[in-house]
Amino acid sequence: MTDVMIYVQHLLGIGHVRRTALLVRDMRQAGLSVGVVSGGISDAAIDFGTDNVLQLPPCRSADHGFSGLVDEKGVVVDDGWKANRKQALFDAYHLLSPRLLMVEMFPFGRRAFRFELLPLLEQAGQDRVTRVCSVRDLLVRKTDIAKERWMRDVALSHFDRILVHGDPAVFGFERSFPFAADLAGRLDYTGYVAPQVPASDVLRDGVVVSAGGGAVGVDLIRAAIAAMPLSQKYASAPWDIITGPHFPADDFAAISRELPKNITLHRFLSDFRQRLTRARVSVSQAGYNTLMDVLVAGVPSVMVPFAEGGESEQTERAEIFAAKNIISLLPAAQLTPKTLAKAIDNADFPKEFELSLDGARIGAAKIRAIIMGKDHGHLG
Repeated sequence: MTDVMIYVQHLLGIGHVRRTALLVRDMRQAGLSVGVVSGGISDAAIDFGTDNVLQLPPCRSADHGFSGLVDEKGVVVDDGWKANRKQALFDAYHLLSPRLLMVEMFPFGRRAFRFELLPLLEQAGQDRVTRVCSVRDLLVRKTDIAKERWMRDVALSHFDRILVHGDPAVFGFERSFPFAADLAGRLDYTGYVAPQVPASDVLRDGVVVSAGGGAVGVDLIRAAIAAMPLSQKYASAPWDIITGPHFPADDFAAISRELPKNITLHRFLSDFRQRLTRARVSVSQAGYNTLMDVLVAGVPSVMVPFAEGGESEQTERAEIFAAKNIISLLPAAQLTPKTLAKAIDNADFPKEFELSLDGARIGAAKIRAIIMGKDHGHLG
């Protein structure tokens, strides 16, 4: 029997798995056995923090607009694929035999996977396995309120606890989910899930540009390279540009042939977080995990939120933190080499702020308390 089974599915970026990995490490430090069931495209750069990782038949988003699902070969998934995948998920569940099932994001996202998740959650309920949803601070805004009602109804009928990885002192779950009040008694906050990175005593130097997983970072990377000679402060400084493991291969090859001497191009940096603590400026998109990396590093930052395909959460989160003078915001619609160079030159250290960044440890402690029967929230 395994203490915790975690289901996680990434479609474009790798933020979901990075946050899950931090949670897993703290759960293991809390003495819990953890099995991760992953549905995204397998990647050697992803370390879930446990050897007990089961890979489902992988899939990803067909495009930046999340128009559908394709398998690892780019073939649109069909009913036969879904049946095989559902069976693989149930096989993993029976193999792990968990005391607690944690599902990342669903039902507040990953609706396309209800074909396998609703039956799994129903089975876990029949087996009296505690069911927990792990969800980030902000959701993508919906134009159809019926979908939000469906999220609420599934949360109430299929989950015992909803762990929100945010800080209500900044904003609550109700900011992006209108039925949050209906979840009272099940909703619980962990604080933000952030890495623990020792401060560097090396003098800050250079610019670090990162594109997360890289699947949607081409425009930002190209703009940053063109912005370098336009910068009044950093044109001669070293620039490290990290494309991410899923950056398109053709674009990576083309960019590599055109690089100025003071720019180093990387697909992945194992010491990325340490590099941030030594940088003068960070340039990135505005995903949850990148923001946490920047806050922990205490580095001046320019964020260009990903906003394609109706994605709103990066822009909204960046607006909130920019209003508090913690980051500098450059909307994607305004991104040019000139505007980016100016934003980099003007970037300043974040203002002092109070924010809970210990969400992995707190989340692990809450999970342990639930399993040990010491948590007194709704478990019905």
